[in-house]
Amino acid sequence: MNNRNGISKGWSKTSRWLHFLLAITVTAQLFLSLVMEEPGEGEGLEKWAFIAHELFGLAALSVVILKWFWLVGGHDGGVGRLFPWDRAGLGRVWEDFSGLFSGRLPEGGPRKGLPALIQGFGLLSVTFQGTTGFVIFTLIPPQGKLPESFEWLLEMHETGGALVWLYWYLHVGMALFHTWRRDSLLRRISPFSH
Repeated sequence: MNNRNGISKGWSKTSRWLHFLLAITVTAQLFLSLVMEEPGEGEGLEKWAFIAHELFGLAALSVVILKWFWLVGGHDGGVGRLFPWDRAGLGRVWEDFSGLFSGRLPEGGPRKGLPALIQGFGLLSVTFQGTTGFVIFTLIPPQGKLPESFEWLLEMHETGGALVWLYWYLHVGMALFHTWRRDSLLRRISPFSH
C-alpha cells in the first residue's frame, strides 16, 4: 500500500510482530524492575521478579537482535530510515517536527522522519539495556551477587533503564495521542490486523 509519493504507508507483517514482541517484553522488564531486588538480596516475590526479569530480558534481547537483522536486511526502510542523517531525511524530520506546532501529527509507517528517528533512539536504548543486562546475567555467580569490580556495569544498566522508561512513556503517550486524534496508527502497527 503506497501513497502518491510512492512511500509505503504500512509495516510488513514481520515488523509488526517484532514490534509487538518488543512491546510485551520491554514492558514486562520495566514493571518487573519495580518489584525485584538486586541479585542475591531478594526473597519471595522480589526473587521471582528478578528471575522473570532475567527471562524476559533474554527474550527482549533476542527480539531486538532479530529487529536489527530485519532492518539491516533493508526491510521496512532499513536502518537508514531510523537515522536519517542525509539532507532529505533531516528535511523530513524538520518538516514533521515543525508540523507538530501547527497541530499536524507526522504520518506513520516505514518512512524517514521524526517518528523513525525516535524509534531509532528507542531501539538503541533497548539494545544498550539488553546488552548490559546480558553481560550482568553472564557475570552473576551461582550465589547470586555481582562481583564488586563490576558494580559500574550495574550502574550503567540502571542509567539505561531510565532512558528506556523515558522512551516507554513517550511512545505509549504518543500512541494514546494518535488514538485520541482518531488516527489508525495502532491498528496499522498491530500484527493482528490486515
